[in-house]
This record gives sequence, C-alpha cells and structure tokens, in this order.
Amino acid sequence: MNPFNSDAQTSNSIGIIPKPSRIITTKGSLLLKEDVKIFFSEGIEDEKVLLSYLSDQINQLTGVRIPKKITRKLPASNKIIFKKVNDENWGEEEYSLIVDVTGVLIEANSGKGFFYGIQSLLQLVSLNAELKIPYVKILDEPRYSYRGMHLDVCRHFFSVDFIKKYIDLMAMYKMNTFHWHLTEDQGWRIEIKKYPKLTEIGAWRIEKDGSRYGGFYTQDQIKEIVKYAADRFITVIPEIELPGHSVAALSAYPYLACTEGLFNVENEWGVFDDVYCAGKETTFEFLQNVLLEVIDLFPSEYIHIGGDECPKSNWASCPLCQKRIKEEGLKDEHELQSYFIQRIEKFLISKNRKIIGWDEILEGGLAPEATVMSWRGTEGGIQAAKQQHDVIMTPGSHCYFDHYQDENYIEPTAIGGFSPLKKVYEFEPTPSELNEDEAKYILGAQANVWTEYMHTSDRVEYMVAPRICALAEVVWSAKDQRNWADFQLRMNHHYELLHKKEINSFIQAPHGGVNRNFFFDRMKLPLEVKLQNTEIRYTLDGSKPDVNSKIYTEPLVLKNTTSIKTQTFHQSGLKSKIRNIECIKILPLVPDTISELAQGLRYKIIKGKFNNLNELTNDEVMECGVLDKIKFPKDIEEDCYAMEITGFLKIDKKATYTFFNYAVDPVQISIGGHVLINQEGLNSRYERRGRIHLDEGLYPIKIIMVKNTPYANQQVSWCSNYFYQIPINSENLFH
Repeated sequence: MNPFNSDAQTSNSIGIIPKPSRIITTKGSLLLKEDVKIFFSEGIEDEKVLLSYLSDQINQLTGVRIPKKITRKLPASNKIIFKKVNDENWGEEEYSLIVDVTGVLIEANSGKGFFYGIQSLLQLVSLNAELKIPYVKILDEPRYSYRGMHLDVCRHFFSVDFIKKYIDLMAMYKMNTFHWHLTEDQGWRIEIKKYPKLTEIGAWRIEKDGSRYGGFYTQDQIKEIVKYAADRFITVIPEIELPGHSVAALSAYPYLACTEGLFNVENEWGVFDDVYCAGKETTFEFLQNVLLEVIDLFPSEYIHIGGDECPKSNWASCPLCQKRIKEEGLKDEHELQSYFIQRIEKFLISKNRKIIGWDEILEGGLAPEATVMSWRGTEGGIQAAKQQHDVIMTPGSHCYFDHYQDENYIEPTAIGGFSPLKKVYEFEPTPSELNEDEAKYILGAQANVWTEYMHTSDRVEYMVAPRICALAEVVWSAKDQRNWADFQLRMNHHYELLHKKEINSFIQAPHGGVNRNFFFDRMKLPLEVKLQNTEIRYTLDGSKPDVNSKIYTEPLVLKNTTSIKTQTFHQSGLKSKIRNIECIKILPLVPDTISELAQGLRYKIIKGKFNNLNELTNDEVMECGVLDKIKFPKDIEEDCYAMEITGFLKIDKKATYTFFNYAVDPVQISIGGHVLINQEGLNSRYERRGRIHLDEGLYPIKIIMVKNTPYANQQVSWCSNYFYQIPINSENLFH
C-alpha cells in the first residue's frame, strides 16, 4: 500500500525526531477513546511485547490506560491496527503510519518496524489526558543500520534501574545499539563466575578520601537488562577492554601482568602502563574463559574488545613478550598488539561472534574481520573502509557527550572539548573522502558517554539530552532532509517530552559577564539565552531563582557589590543550571611607580600535593627562581607541587581586561590585591574567568598554581575589551 496517493502537501510541522523520510498532513485530528481496540494481523511475532510497550507509554504520557488486550476481529473505528507487509522490498526497520478519521494504521514487515512506528505515534500524542493525534501519513526508514549510544559504568557505576531508563531514552529516538563499557582500570563491572575475584576485588576502589567505591552487575541482572533492551529492539554490545585499561583485572589476578606484584584498582583517570601480558598463555586462557561467559550473557553478533590506549613499555622490557615477538616473527610491540587482537578475534569467530575495536586496532595490522570504531577523528574510519572493513563513526569532535555543551566557565565540570547541540547535528558520518563503494562500509555512528566527571545518573542525563536527539536525526534521517532551523522548532515539543519523562536535560544557562567581575562606579550586566521559548529569571539577594523571581528584560545596572543568581526557564518546565555572577565594587586601582624592575616573575616551588590553597606553607619550599612566562618550569623533578608566582603586570593600554585559567588543579590569580580567580578542590576542569578595568601602568600580580599529577598543566591568558584571548607575553611581566 502506498499511503502517499494524496493531494495533501508534505509537511515539516510535525514534531517527530528523528525526522521521517516522508510526511503528509491533512486538517483535523483523531480522538481515540480509552477503550480503543488493538488489532494485529497474522504473522506478527512480537505482538504482546508491542502492545504492552504501547499501553505503558501512552499511560505515562497522558494518564490514559488503554487495554492490554488484542482484538481478533477487525474493528471499524476507535482502533489501532498493526498490519504486516509481506513485501521483500520493505526494509526490516521500515514502517508506515497513517492516522485518519477511522483510527491508526501501522504497517511494517518486522517487530522493529512496528516499534519505530509506535515511537512516531507516541511523539504525535498530545501531552494531556486524552488520546488526540493529528491526521498524518508517514513513510519512514533509517539511513544507517547502526545507531548507537555508549555508556561507561566503570569510572562511575550506575544502577540497573538507571540502565533501563537510559535504554528507554534510546528507544524513544529509534537508537538500536547500546554499547555497554563494562571493564576498565577503575572497575570491573560484570560478574564472571569462573573468576570471582574480578568482582570481589576488581569492582571496588579506594577513593582519595579513603572511602570504598564501586559495584557490579550480577549475571541475572545482565540477563534482565539484555531482555529489557531486546523488548525495545535494542542490541546490547558488551565491551571487555584488552589488552590495556586492565588494572582492575590485574588487581584481582596479578599473574596476568608482565611483572607480578600488587595492583590496586585505579582511583585516578588516565592511561596506565600495567596491561595484560602478551607473552603468557595464561593471559589468553583467562580472557577466553571470560569471553565464554560473556557470550552466554549477550546474544549480540558483536563483542567489543577495546584495543585502545595500550602502553607498550612493559611489553618492551618483558622477557616473555619479547620471546613471543621473536617466535611469531613480529616486528615490534605494535605488531604484538595486532597479534593479541587477532588471536582474540580468531577465538570469537570460532564462537560465531565478531569483534569491534577502537581505531588503535589498525596499528600493526587489522584483524581480518574486525569492525573499527573510529574515535580519534575520522581518519581511522576512512582507512578501515578503504580496506573493506566495517566502520562505526564516533569521532571525539562531534560524538563525545562527555564534552562541554556550552561555555565551560558556565557549565558543570566536564573532561574538556566542546560539542554543543548544533555541532552534533551538523555531523556527517560518511566522509567525503570515500567513494560510493567504500562508503557502504560505514555502518553508522555512535555517541560515547565517558563518566569521569559524571558522578550521578542525573549528570549522565544532563550530558546526553538533548544531544541524543541531534545524533538520532543524523543517523536516521536522509542527509538532504536535515535542517537546523526546522530541528530547533521540533525540539520545542521534545523538551516537553523529556520533561514529561523526567529526563534531566541540558538547557542553556544565561550568558553575559564573567563569574567574577570588578567595577569602580557602576556596572551594566547584559544577559542572554540563545534558545527559543525561554525566559531569564534572576535574584540579587543570594536566593535561588524560581518562577516568582524577577524576569530579565534589559541589562542590569549595578551600583554596589552584588551577588546575582540567574537561571533559564523553558516553557516545557525544564530549567538550566543556576549561574552565579559576582559583581564586586572596589576603589579604582592606582598603578605602581617602581622604576627599577627586571623582566620576568619570581617563583617558589612548594613540595607536596594540595587540594586546597590554605594547605600551603613555606616549610617545604624547594626551589626559587625567575620565570619569563606563566607556566610550570620544565626542570622540576617533583611530580606534585605548588608554585607561587609574584611580580608586576605591565598594562600598555587602558581597558577592561578578562583573565582566564584552564586547569584541573587549584589556582588563585590576584591583581592589585584583588582575587580575580580562586578555584580549590579536585577535578575542577573548566575555564575560570575574572574581569577588571586597568589603566596604563604596573600592577602587583600574584598567582598560585598547583600541580597534583605529573601530566597536569595550568594555562593563564587574558584579553582586553572582550577581544581574543591570548597568552600573557613576557614583555608584560616584571619583578
């Protein structure tokens, strides 16, 4: 049946995400009664699953309870009909949806198609206590076969209930693959009965405050989640990391490492040298036994084996690994990793499974039937596709949902990066470098949710929604159908849906000013939000904004020191994070008139690891000197220390100056005795800003920077009159 034999016009007004292939609307709407009849034609195997899901979702959205009863006689009206299409030209995920005066008709040739038809229907239902649906005809199918969402449960652990909620969010947007990251340096999260210490020891770590943190999923819980996902036509792909990111496993079974010894489950983020020994047969025996249990739990065609970020220094010094290289005729440690991956692949192929690995598995030679997940840009995916290997695109530039989605001085702490909603929406999974034949190897795309800075499920939701909506449209809808302005309009309905579903979605906080501002006489503070159907509310007394707080209509004029709390309120009921803006009135700064100065700033190094700046004393001063730039000296042997920098900042031009700092560790920046930036505590990775007006001349500057890890860095920069941010030049630094 072709539902498009109609004189009606194709419409962009229907608020479905992802956007269907073809839509036709006509005037009018259908009002179904609560005793609606549900009819399934013969040959639909998943009818009970589909009916139960439809009934529960309609009840959640509208409060209306439709009967979970299948009618065997075709009703004349007040009906929802599921009709199987016996046409080999229809795709497995294709469906049509017709809503007219007689009722609802969903056609497909598989449970997947019917399920996606249900999703579109649910997005059309009005969010009130009635089943009102606009008249519409839809014919739809996805662009890509792989539409994935990833979740790291190792850096932080999440409950079974939240995993189900995450799967429900995926289902809502027709995503069909859940990549479950189950093992890491920071925790082993899957019960393996042959190796109980993996969860007795490897699932738990001692945090820096001495507390015990962790958890794991029993095999019964995993079976429960896999079935829950299958009922939503989502495949669960487990990831068992190897040969790197394996410290949690080594803490349970140290004999698997190159150097046997005591290992502790990591309580820091990063890449660690201790990995599985590639020279020991016991390593492969262990991994094969683990994978046998994984295979029994997950019916997925694929097993993800990681393969990324594997340091090879231990292999280079390990006699057994070097013996393996020699015996196998390998060139180096990179080829040893390829040997490792190919050996695991051969085992999994013997069990009728395939491997997926991060794009590092290209190094040293690609395993024969491996699928590559391209995360370090698109280059790995291009290379694999040209070698006729399947590819899933997940570049950090667009698909890492642990990246900031707004200015990082406004947003809660994230790992870095910048991937706002529009950037995700503009992602194109198939690179232009591929010809038509090579492009066929691009299966689709996936968003990755690494949870170093997501301590709670609430934060995971905040980082995922609404970006999942943008990615869903990227992987489902035709490239030429995507339109940012149209997507924004449709998102208004979806903010309401997300709020109804109790998803803690990101809403942009008000922009304007910096978080710490200094002024002399009066200050004008403009605020704005680039999101439709919103209003900005604020308070000046330190209280949290609410629906009764003042609405922002024009720039605030401040004459005294004021602490402003401001928040975006969306018409859906969703709200942004509260933004705190300090505006501090001070006396005008008078430049110093010191004549004899040398270039550079004085510094002293204070040995130790510091989470708070008040812990600093002069008892552990280990070195003093002069710096020509604001940065850690290269020749300090200690891994952890604080550095106190003092001197004068030369201002060449009267202007308003904004100072910036970006770092993980504590920092304090003072100009003329006023603290512009003050950040304490751990893992506060975001940009700090302070703003002050300075006349031409010299001003005392004091900076305290902490380096709590060997790889830590501190960046200090500035700009004048709101122009581009640049490093502070040595010509402006004196002592």
